[in-house]
Parts: sequence; C-alpha cells; structure tokens
Amino acid sequence: MASGGLAALRIDRTRRRRRVSPWVWVVLLAAGGVAGLAPRALRTLLVAEVQVAAAARMLAGSGILQEGSPDLTAAGYVVADRQSVLASKFTGRLARLNVAEADFVKKGDVVAELDHAELDATIAQAQAEVAEAEAEVERLTQLVAQSDAELAAAQLPLETLAAESKQYEILLADAQRRLTRDEALATSRAVGYSEVDDRRTEVRGMEAKIAWTQQRRREAQQQVNVAHTQVAAARAAVASAEARRQTAVARVEVLESQRDECFIHSPFDGMVTEKAAEVGEIIAPISIGGSMARGSIVTIADWASLQAEVDVAEAQLARVTPGQRAAITVDAIPGKVFPGKVRRILPRADRSKATVKVRVDFLDRDEQAVLPEMGVRVRFLPDDAPAGIETGAIPDQIVVPPSAVQTNSAGSFVWVVSEDTARRQTVQVGKTFGEWTEITSGVSAGDRVVVAGAERLSGETATVRVAE
Repeated sequence: MASGGLAALRIDRTRRRRRVSPWVWVVLLAAGGVAGLAPRALRTLLVAEVQVAAAARMLAGSGILQEGSPDLTAAGYVVADRQSVLASKFTGRLARLNVAEADFVKKGDVVAELDHAELDATIAQAQAEVAEAEAEVERLTQLVAQSDAELAAAQLPLETLAAESKQYEILLADAQRRLTRDEALATSRAVGYSEVDDRRTEVRGMEAKIAWTQQRRREAQQQVNVAHTQVAAARAAVASAEARRQTAVARVEVLESQRDECFIHSPFDGMVTEKAAEVGEIIAPISIGGSMARGSIVTIADWASLQAEVDVAEAQLARVTPGQRAAITVDAIPGKVFPGKVRRILPRADRSKATVKVRVDFLDRDEQAVLPEMGVRVRFLPDDAPAGIETGAIPDQIVVPPSAVQTNSAGSFVWVVSEDTARRQTVQVGKTFGEWTEITSGVSAGDRVVVAGAERLSGETATVRVAE
C-alpha cells in the first residue's frame, strides 16, 4: 500500500507539453512580420532609433547661421509701380490702333484714334460761323469809323458858328455903346437924329445876325447829337458782333478739344502689355454689362518701374525695413539672382492670409526677360550680409554636424531622414567650421540628417524612429 501510495505521487512526465524549438519562433516571427501579425513590441525592436539635426545654411563670410535659412524669403509677382489703362472720355468707334503687345512707346505718342468724321464736320461749320462773325465785326467797325468821321464833320460848323456868334456879340456890344453915346449927343444937338437911327439899325442888324447864328448852332448841335447816336449804335453793334465772334471761337475750341480727345496719347514711356480692343469696336468710358462696348483700349506699363511685390507674414514684418538689401529670383529665369532694395511696405494687410505686401526694386535686371506677373521670390538680407550675396556671386554654405558625415570605401555620405525612412545620400565634403562641416553637394538647407545612431543603419534605406 505504501508502494502504491508513492506510485500515486509520481509525476507523469509522459503528459508534459512539448517544448517548441527556438527556430520555430524565428520562422513564425518572420512570417508574422511579413503579414503584419508580429507583436508591436517585437516590431519596435526591428526599428533603429536615431537622433537627427537639420542641415543649416551659413551665410558665406558672415558667420550667420540659422536652421534652414538665415534670412527671410517671400514669394510674389513682378508688378509695375506705374501702369495706365488707356480709355476714352466719351463713347466712340476705334478708327485706328497704332500699337500692339510688346511695343515700346514714348510719352505723347498717339496710341489709338477714335472716329471723328462727324466732329470734323461740326468744327468746319463752327469755323464758318467764326468767319461770318469776323466779317460782320469788320463791317461794323468800318461803320463806326464812318460815324466818327460824320461826327467830326458835324462838330466843325458848330465850332465855326460859335466863333461867329462870339464875334457878333462883340460887335453888338460896340454898336450898343455907340448908340447910347449918340443918343446922349442928340439931346444936346451935337449929332443929328439920323445918325442915331443909323446906330439903332446897326444894333438891330447885329442882334439879327446873333439870332441867325444861334439858330444855325442849334441845327448843327442837332446834327452832332445825331452823329453821336449813330456812333454809339455802331459801337454797340460792333460789341455785339465781337461777342458773337468770341462765342463762335470758343465753340470751335471746345470742338477741337473734343477732337483732340479722339487721339489717345501715351502718358509716359513704357511698353504695351495688353490690347483690349480692336479697330471698329465701340469704346466707352465705362464698360456696361450686356453691351459690346469696350471699357479700355490698351494697358501701358512703365518698364523702368517694374518691381517685385511679395507677401510677408505679419509675424516676420519686423525683419523688413525700407532700403534693406534683397536678392530676387524669377521663376522663369532659374539660376539667376537679381540685386534688389526694399522700396516700401504697403500700408494694408490681408486678413485672410495674415500677410502684408512689400515692394522691392530691381537694381539690375534683364529688360527683355523680366515681365509683369512673373513669379518671383525675394530674399531679405541682413545688414551684415557680405557684398555679392544679392547677386549670387557668393553662394551660401550648407553645413551639418561632423557626426552626420559617414565614410566608406566609396566616399562620404549622410543619412537623410524623411518621416520614418532614412536614405543614404552621397555628399561632397568641404571645410570644417568649428562644430560644423560644409557639404558642397548632396543636401539642401533644412534636410534632416542622422547625427547619432547611424552605425545601426545599413543598405540604401532604413526604417528609423527619431528620438525626442
């Protein structure tokens, strides 16, 4: 019984679970990795953990270093600081167009001409009215001269009669004196009464002559008055005719001014950038919806005033000042850098984009290649940037920490990280600046490169996890 009891306490090893071979687990894990069934912890062990740093841009010769770019860059378009859309002051038909797109024009050149045939006829009629008024003024002026002559002729007898009247008055006074003397002598019988009668006859004769002379003077004065009236009427007629002539002349000037408006002149030297109308179309000061009238004829831009207009974020606006140096690149001219200078910061912001527009002058540009509305990028340079940066003569240096550069038999390379993938990138190594090594080719500013953990990477690409 004792032996039976001990036998009951024995472990039946024939029922033990068979131990799985480690190689089986390796196969299963490999299969699960392919099918995505491996536990998360095990998959994590297969991902290399690395540390990265951004390739920096060092401004050549300045010692300025910043992640990605040491200065502010903004995008925008080429615009003309002075541009004019030419139109007419009144509605008319376009009779002649003397320019086309890309034509250069000088200030004052006749760009287009509206039909003015009807206006020409009206001007001819008005000029005929001016000629008629001038002839009437000439005729009335001659009438005034004739009236003046008649007045002068009428005034001559009046002066003669006045002199005669004065003479007769003197003779009358003398006759009256002698009559008075003879009458006194006749009382004393010193003279005869016949002599007294002669003196009385003489006095009455002088009185008669004075009366006749005064009558002639009154008649002459009436003639003078008539002549004065004729002269005044003639002068009034001349004034009226002159007023009509001036009115006619003014009408001609207005009509000629309107005809001048038919000739559309260039307001400044520039290039025709757009042609909005063709010969025969109706041009109106304001284009009305639903009508066939054109609101403009051509657009002229002052080619010397082309600028770069870019949008600068409000948060970066403090880094931009008028007069600041800048480097301008045009999308249509790759590899070319144009020097620039900040002209002005426009006093308004775009609330939807939180940006402010900045105008930058081209200090030197290709007159034929740079066109309005081309895309541009402007790089605002710091004050201590060396000369030549704005023209591209001095290139920036791309630098990375020395630990990022790996070497093998094929040469130097770095691991460039994008999201969770590291890619082997062959590079050319330049000078070393303290804690930085120059990369002359292979990476760009802002690229993330592995600086720790690269020894665990192999192949051309590897899955990595960037350590915080």
